Parts: sequence; structure tokens; C-alpha cells
Amino acid sequence: MGKTWKAEGTWGDGSKFQQEITFTYDLGSSLVITESKGFTNQEQTTFGPRNHGIRKYDPQNQTIVFWEFDVFGGVTQGTVTQKGKDIIYTYDYGGTQVTDYWEYVDANTYNFTVGSYNDGGWAQTYLQTQFKADSLNFGFTFDHYSLIVTKLMETGDFYRDVFGLTEIPHPDKAPGFRWFQIQGNSQLHLIKKDVDVIVKHKRMHLSLSTQNLEGFIEHLLAKDIDFYDWPGNKSSITDRSDGVKQIYIQDPEGYWIEINTVKH
Repeated sequence: MGKTWKAEGTWGDGSKFQQEITFTYDLGSSLVITESKGFTNQEQTTFGPRNHGIRKYDPQNQTIVFWEFDVFGGVTQGTVTQKGKDIIYTYDYGGTQVTDYWEYVDANTYNFTVGSYNDGGWAQTYLQTQFKADSLNFGFTFDHYSLIVTKLMETGDFYRDVFGLTEIPHPDKAPGFRWFQIQGNSQLHLIKKDVDVIVKHKRMHLSLSTQNLEGFIEHLLAKDIDFYDWPGNKSSITDRSDGVKQIYIQDPEGYWIEINTVKH
């Protein structure tokens, strides 16, 4: 689900095979809808929407049935079974029982065979190829980082005055929050809570990058704010093997913040 499966190959008669398939749920996940692209003319020169399919569980017979409607006006009906992670379609085509066998390779790959399949073996094969899907890409972007604080005003002023972050309003104007814009739509959210002591370790930190680390260090010194390298040496800078420089400071709550020179 949520992927586009693509395959190319050659049928036994020498004609080309090319297909793209997507699967989606519908009607409260009671149906699986397939949309397929393929060749839409006999000359195999036009590629576009070719099949619309429906898969539905039949509780009376305890099987999954499918219907495949093609652009030429044909309808194919059959059943879907599963063998481990393999998916097997069985249907009648021109008086011959045909099997489409999806053999699981990994989460993005299935070996695909079409032919006459009986008693666990192939009597005849018409097509052998492989369907592959691109890895899932949800297009995530960084949204916000939240910190629980007990000193809301002092800690908020620290991020405003030390980092120059712009404070933005909470959408509900709720008390006990201070929100700051970091860059673009990325934000820092401070949430006031009276909680037990939270152990703060340098391994858990907010990281910000700048191409003016020297100027920022001068800014810290002017405000009497200590900084450290990764091992914990005061007033020292870590030089990473990839050429990036980094320092660490703590906010009034004791949370660690890394400042580095990574280019984005």
C-alpha cells in the first residue's frame, strides 16, 4: 500500500510487457482498489491507464475475490490466496486457468510469473519478470522540538536573547507555552510543567548550525555563557573528522544545545 509497483518484460509470444500498479484501501478498508497503467493499443505504442481492479473478502466462502476491468471492455474475475508472503491470483482466461504468482523477495520486490500453475509447479509460463517499488518517501520535514521547562520566562528569554530566535504566538493563546521560530517553519516549543527532576545528558540535545561560529562564541563570552567541546573541556571546540566544528552549551533548565558549522 502507498507504493507504485513497476515491471517490464517480454511475453512468451515476443510482445512487450510494461505495467505500473498502485493499491489503495476504500470503504473503510473493506476493499482494495488497484489502478494499473499499461499498453492501451495493440501496437504497444501508447502507455496509460489500462485496468481498474477491486479486491474484496468474501466471508461466506472465506476467500478474497477480485475483478479486473480493462480499457478494452473486458472483465477478469478470480480469487486471491496467500502462501507465506507470496500472493497468488487464479482466474479463467479464454477457457484456461491462469495464475499470476507474486513471489516475495523483500518489502520492495516481488518476482512475478504468469502461467499455468498446478500442484506447486509450473506446467507452462507465459511471462517472468520482477515488480519493484521505490522505497517509501513521505516527504518528512523537520517541524518542531519541544522541551519541558519549569522556568518558562527565564528559559524563553535565553533562547530569544542568546540565539536571536523570533517568538511566535501559540495558536490557542494557551498559558504555559512559549514558541520560537528557528528557520522557515521549524520551531522550538517550551512547555511549562511542574515535574520531577529530568536527567539531562549531552547525548540528548537540540542542534543548531551556523556559518559564523567564531562570532557566536564572542557573543557567548559577552554574555558570560560557558561553552564546551564534546568530551566536556571548557572553552574548547570539537573538530570532527568531516571538518565540522561544534560546541555545546546549556540553557537555564540544564538542557544541552549543540552549535555546529554543518552546511545545509
